[in-house]
Amino acid sequence: MSKDIDHVMKEVVKNSKEIHNIDKNISKDINDLNKQIKTIENKISRIDETLEKILDILNSITVFIEENDENDTDIDDEEDWTPYDERNFSYDQNNDDDDDYGYLNDEDWSSHEDES
Repeated sequence: MSKDIDHVMKEVVKNSKEIHNIDKNISKDINDLNKQIKTIENKISRIDETLEKILDILNSITVFIEENDENDTDIDDEEDWTPYDERNFSYDQNNDDDDDYGYLNDEDWSSHEDES
């Protein structure tokens, strides 16, 4: 019986060492997981800060755009003028207007002699 007890004791010690090694490995894995979780939390925190900055910038841009749109509503209500727009052009213009710009009418040509 003594041999059986010795054999059982050896097996118990052997199993105890294996359990201790397994526990040690599990503890290492848990520590590694904790480190990885902390790293992930730090990265998420930095991403959150960056997203908040981006959101602030977008809000500022939105405010600028809205202010610009409010200022442009007066301009948008007016009709745009183009050089080809003939709605405000009158063909019955007075020839006196041409004198203001240094143009001569047909009457001025007949009354002056050739200057050459």
